[in-house]
Amino acid sequence: MSDSAHDDLASALRRLAQSAEVPPLDPVRERALLEAFDKSQMEQRTPAGSGVWRAAAAAAALAVAATMAWAIVSRPGRPGRPPAPPAVAPLTTTEFVVWPGAAELPTFESGHLMRMEVPVSALRSLGLSPPPSPVGVVQADVLVGQDGLPRAVRLSPDF
Repeated sequence: MSDSAHDDLASALRRLAQSAEVPPLDPVRERALLEAFDKSQMEQRTPAGSGVWRAAAAAAALAVAATMAWAIVSRPGRPGRPPAPPAVAPLTTTEFVVWPGAAELPTFESGHLMRMEVPVSALRSLGLSPPPSPVGVVQADVLVGQDGLPRAVRLSPDF
């Protein structure tokens, strides 16, 4: 936009602002409107960024739990045999499995996917059949809800 066009637009806006008739304030309506706004804000108030922090905390807790499970199961010289894992059906990489306990959570409204490394030994507890992995970990996608809690998990297509 050229300087003259900018100046013309600014003067037109000034003239419009000066010619606009503003009705007098109604204190009763103003108070009612502000109270309704305050009430709405109090109902929706959550700490800024809490969803991101909750998602990060859920991912960190999953990583710690999976690492601990993997360390316990793979510890050398462990007496006895590990209990038989629960029977799970092999899944394709595109199928999501409901996260344990997610069915009791509030309705899923929005969320995001988080890709993370999960120890192969932890997959059975999530209802996934572990693929062969020479490194002991696989990539998994975890669907995290708007509340920062995990809702579903699947093996990553490029594990």
